[in-house]
Amino acid sequence: MVEIRPALPKDIPLLREISIQTQIDTFAKDNTPENMAAYVRDAYEPLKFEREFYEPDSIYYIAWEGEEAAGFLRLRVTDEAEAHLGKSALELQRVYVSRKFQGRRIGLMLMEKAIGYGRERKFDWLWLGVWEKNFKAQAFYDKLGFKRFSEHVFQMGDDPQTDWLLKLDLRIQD
Repeated sequence: MVEIRPALPKDIPLLREISIQTQIDTFAKDNTPENMAAYVRDAYEPLKFEREFYEPDSIYYIAWEGEEAAGFLRLRVTDEAEAHLGKSALELQRVYVSRKFQGRRIGLMLMEKAIGYGRERKFDWLWLGVWEKNFKAQAFYDKLGFKRFSEHVFQMGDDPQTDWLLKLDLRIQD
């Protein structure tokens, strides 16, 4: 049985470990080793990662299968999409499921948690960025009703890549 609960400060090393491994598992085949190493070194630098954990208006949830962490999500409030979505937007900055647990609907459970969290707190929009070449993730988000509204540059080492920005209207109930 999978249980999703808020991450605790003691979980920070675990969250970082899942982040690094999932990033490598998902994107190493499409990027140079140098760009992957540069991205991981910057994005998951231990002190930076810890600061993100404590950032105001940010929360992590971990999906546990028994005593093993299967994946996690990070939600946060930023003003990055404000020009497109207004002030009532919640960003799904990370949703990672470890390779071992993929195909078990854990990603869907985490997404349902994110959507529920946003609706409970009366946000109008849930939004995220997805790499334009991550077709598997795009199909997943499309099934959930996300729609493309913009794009931005995602720096992968020295390679500026394009992330599509997707939104879900939380005011519409299923």
